[in-house]
Amino acid sequence: MQQATMAQSIESSGSSIGARAARHLDLVFRHMMDGQGAEHGECFLRLVTGEPHPMGNLAIISDPVNLETTRTAVGPLLGRDFPTAVLYTEAVSDAVAQSLVDQGFENHGSMPAMAVDIECIGATALPPGYDWARIGAGSDGQAWAETLAVGYGLPAALARMFSPEALGADMAPGAQVQFFGIRRNGRLVATSLLFLADGLAGIYCVATLSEERGKGLGAHVTAEALRTAHRLGYRVGILQSSDDGHSVYLGLGFADLAGVPMFVRMPA
Repeated sequence: MQQATMAQSIESSGSSIGARAARHLDLVFRHMMDGQGAEHGECFLRLVTGEPHPMGNLAIISDPVNLETTRTAVGPLLGRDFPTAVLYTEAVSDAVAQSLVDQGFENHGSMPAMAVDIECIGATALPPGYDWARIGAGSDGQAWAETLAVGYGLPAALARMFSPEALGADMAPGAQVQFFGIRRNGRLVATSLLFLADGLAGIYCVATLSEERGKGLGAHVTAEALRTAHRLGYRVGILQSSDDGHSVYLGLGFADLAGVPMFVRMPA
């Protein structure tokens, strides 16, 4: 990434930073699902895996007002007997939203697109007996996929598509995609993924096993990944938050700057 495009701070990025945080989701899917069945169309990406989770069968659309773009992107998702989702990188028009509702999608509102100046992230620490680690391929990559699946509630095959098990792991310090985790007694109990693109450090795949929650692991696995990015020259971290993680990210210093509209269609 050219230094000229590097976001130096939220303030210096002006009003564009919220939109960039939302668009980052499209960038990570395009990068990681390339070669795993993703279809690239004009202004959209579509992934259909057949897995029983909306994030495995979705369209990410960057044109929120053109009805024809939405129809083209969504068409192959209709009439399926598995959950599907449609996400937009910016606010959708009323006409587009209504067209999705008419086709059986439920409006799930917007996932907050959040950003933080990395140097301002609050301090985090691990409890005794827990260790932070960068995760490679092989057995570690398999364990990372399994922990993501259980901790985030994803089908195992879908979690694998985002993992070192499927993608490999470039262990170079400046690799664009980096996998991290927290171990307890040698067992991986939390995960995160760092994706460097568009001058921003994006955090994805944050998951903690249910029995390990409430110990600050989600905050630490997010913050440490961003501190890694900071050492590489990145100044602004971004993510798109789930409901469960929102308070954790606010506690680290993230701010809501935009949204990722989401529509979900469940099988009858």
